[in-house]
Amino acid sequence: MKNTMSGSLKAGLLAASLLVLGGCTSVVKLNVKHAPEMDLGAARTLSVARFTVSGQVNLDVANGNDIWSNLLKNAVVGSFSAPSAVSVQENHYSSLVDALVRNGYYQIGTGTADANVSGHVDYRVDDRLSSLEDKQAQEGKRMTYTLTRKVEATLRFMVTDKHGMLLGNSRVQHSSEKKWTDDSEQKVRERAQQLSVSSYVMDEIAAANALLVQKIAPHYVLESRVLEECDSAQSEQGNKAAEEGDWLAAASHWQALSASGDAKCRHAAEYNLGVFDESQGRLGEALMRYENVYAFTRDARFAADAERVRQRMRDEERMRLNESKRQQTAPL
Repeated sequence: MKNTMSGSLKAGLLAASLLVLGGCTSVVKLNVKHAPEMDLGAARTLSVARFTVSGQVNLDVANGNDIWSNLLKNAVVGSFSAPSAVSVQENHYSSLVDALVRNGYYQIGTGTADANVSGHVDYRVDDRLSSLEDKQAQEGKRMTYTLTRKVEATLRFMVTDKHGMLLGNSRVQHSSEKKWTDDSEQKVRERAQQLSVSSYVMDEIAAANALLVQKIAPHYVLESRVLEECDSAQSEQGNKAAEEGDWLAAASHWQALSASGDAKCRHAAEYNLGVFDESQGRLGEALMRYENVYAFTRDARFAADAERVRQRMRDEERMRLNESKRQQTAPL
């Protein structure tokens, strides 16, 4: 009886370990180029204006206590004041210019340009102090204080051509939240003051600027692809090689797997070879493979993959047409 129980336990542990190993998914990263949302036509050079600025910093109100006492408390602390409009304007301007230069699609100048970018920066900082009592804790440490700071930046912008005609307008927004927790109100405020409100505002504006650049210029996005797998050494070896960046070795394993008698392995190999084609920019081949897998499995995931590639193909065609316009208007 003891041996039987021991054997059952070992079998159970082995099954559990196989389940854990089988549950590991293989993920690879592709650097995917996307077309901008806003079409600026043949524009090659951009001029960037200093955006106007407005902002609001809301002081925290602790647990519904008297608002005036909290306003006075924060005024004494002094870390919750709004950044100056001039500093925001200058930081936004330099950050946006730097982001456009790094993108590299447009030449950035201060004189006459094919297109001009202007707009408005609006930021908001909301601080909220809350407390929680733990009646089971020892005396003097029953209260836990949390200061939550939410910072948001919104950029409304427009792009005009050199004649002042509107090429497009839009807005981008970025926000984040930071929390500090400690056993006293003073400590939590001191921790929050280690970085000024201005630094958080500038961080959010920089993130919003990156989104603005994506609106008006082609850009790369690092995207994840989850590889298919089956119960096969070839599948495991191919996926591992792809995770390590050795696409040729991975493709070799998957091509061997595609001759497998197991339908799941054949479909996994076909799908993964589609990911390989997509990574190499062979979008037509990738689309064909995804459509083949969907035709056999009728799994909606693969239909979504095929549609994603179709969108990439449309994006690439838009970028080719735009580049053709830009080349036709290139200075001699």
